[in-house]
Amino acid sequence: MTLTDAVAAALKQCCAERPPFEEMIQRGRDAIIQAVDEGLDLDAMWLESDADKRLPGKYRRHQVHNDPEWGFTVVVLLWEPGATTPIHDHDTWCVFAALRGEMEVTNYEVIGNDEGQPLRLRECGREQISAFAVGDNAAAETEVHRVRNIGTERAISLHVYGDDLTQRTLFNGRGIRIEGKTGCMAFQTGGSAY
Repeated sequence: MTLTDAVAAALKQCCAERPPFEEMIQRGRDAIIQAVDEGLDLDAMWLESDADKRLPGKYRRHQVHNDPEWGFTVVVLLWEPGATTPIHDHDTWCVFAALRGEMEVTNYEVIGNDEGQPLRLRECGREQISAFAVGDNAAAETEVHRVRNIGTERAISLHVYGDDLTQRTLFNGRGIRIEGKTGCMAFQTGGSAY
């Protein structure tokens, strides 16, 4: 059994009990920690070294499990040095683990949310995540964030979401403005799933 299989199996059992948001996050954390503690590894396909598949400064998402009955998704991300996500949220519970490398999470607070206008944000903190650290979005101040590989090597992370995020548009295409960043406007139209 691979690490991702073990996490998915534990989450299926948990979802059958339909726990509240906070408990789902804790169960997600427990599932990842137990799989890592048991020494389960990712399939070799997630650790490939084929240079043709590497995109300098980019990251790749591999959705390895999408459970249609219970709605959760297990995703492995491969991060090349310098790879950064757009600023995003998930609109559902999320648990993640850094399995290799050094990551930085920048958190933002919402300071303006006027209908039809870009979402206004202010940076409210940064944290570095080392290999085998586990985090989540249980706190309101971690819901809107950006993730970046700050190391010099490829990083690998495992993420579990309470929904299938592949068809999502960031902030409903409204765009964002970051306080203190003159002229900073992102996602004016459209957007992409994270």
